[in-house]
Amino acid sequence: MPYSKAGELVFISFITIFILVMVCFIIIILFFIQKKQKGFTSDLMAVKANYEKELYKTQLEIQEQTVQEISREIHDNVGQILSLAKLGLGILDLDRKEEAKDSIIEISDILEKALDDLRHMSRIMNSNNISKGGLKKSIEMQVGYIQRGGKFNIQFNMNGETVNLGETKEIILFRIVQEAVNNIIRHSKATDICISLCYLKDLVKLQVRDNGMGFSLNEKISSSSQINGIYNMQHRAKLINAEFQMDSQIGNGTSITVNTPY
Repeated sequence: MPYSKAGELVFISFITIFILVMVCFIIIILFFIQKKQKGFTSDLMAVKANYEKELYKTQLEIQEQTVQEISREIHDNVGQILSLAKLGLGILDLDRKEEAKDSIIEISDILEKALDDLRHMSRIMNSNNISKGGLKKSIEMQVGYIQRGGKFNIQFNMNGETVNLGETKEIILFRIVQEAVNNIIRHSKATDICISLCYLKDLVKLQVRDNGMGFSLNEKISSSSQINGIYNMQHRAKLINAEFQMDSQIGNGTSITVNTPY
């Protein structure tokens, strides 16, 4: 089939329009994120320390964490992909037909990757993931965020037959996972993260481990954000009558274990 210059121009026009549409879509997402963040800030300020409002606060923090991760993904992944596509179009030489053809195929692959990322973000923007997919699915999506970043080797293992703990317990357990992972990312200097969920006879055992630098449980922690993170996990575990355990040694990483009765 002949590879005409007119066909090339039509294809380039289509690619350009496609990129513009994707940019518009990203702008809409960012507007939506900004609007949600304002709502989250306002709502969090009104939350007080009783059980129902604590649960609502936990739900808002999950949404806010998700929004922050989407923002990072737009910046780190989709933005870079579109920049590569733009660069490819800028250096495309239509007079060299074979090279142009290869470049167009490469640009198409790049844009397909961007489209996949946008589809992924559309799914994770759903704030009802826990009620719809349960704790297991929510943790899998959290792991997916981190895997896509490429900075950590993260694994999620599940054992036993899944038991529906109820939305309240699953929301709080998922928030503990988010808090533990956030502490690892910010403070541990780890390379490996392991999340395990084990459904036993009378309880579910949730554990988050890392291979980071660890710390002495007998020494005062200097980072206020790390202190707050540990306190929040302990406090939330108490809300659902769960047992919270933390083990850490300097040079041997840290593990968080939460045992929750059914």
